[in-house]
Amino acid sequence: MNSWARALMIVLVVVAAFVAVLIAGAWAVLPLDRVALAIDGATYSLADLHGWDAILAFLAAVVLVVVALVVALCAVVLAMAVGAIGIAIGLLATVASVAVVIAPFAFVGWLLLRLLRQRPHRDVVAGP
Repeated sequence: MNSWARALMIVLVVVAAFVAVLIAGAWAVLPLDRVALAIDGATYSLADLHGWDAILAFLAAVVLVVVALVVALCAVVLAMAVGAIGIAIGLLATVASVAVVIAPFAFVGWLLLRLLRQRPHRDVVAGP
């Protein structure tokens, strides 16, 4: 396993542990008797969860929060990449337009340089 994958795994485990601690603290402190989920007409109260149901709900909450954080991070990275590409295209267009404006002047300057440059005289030597 390379170092990037190992570092990513460590970061994800640390984030999951941090989120698990936060969710456990909220679960212990917040009043759960008034919190309920309604799915297809059935109402599920968080206070009624016991045993494996509570563990599964807790793990599902941790997984969903970590997935949401990863998706948000990917969205930020994608937005920054698109912004960087846009800036690069803008700079390329600016350089190209400046080059189009400067090209005729550079060409005339090169022609004048060739015209005014002194060439060494070549002596013609007659053969014997």
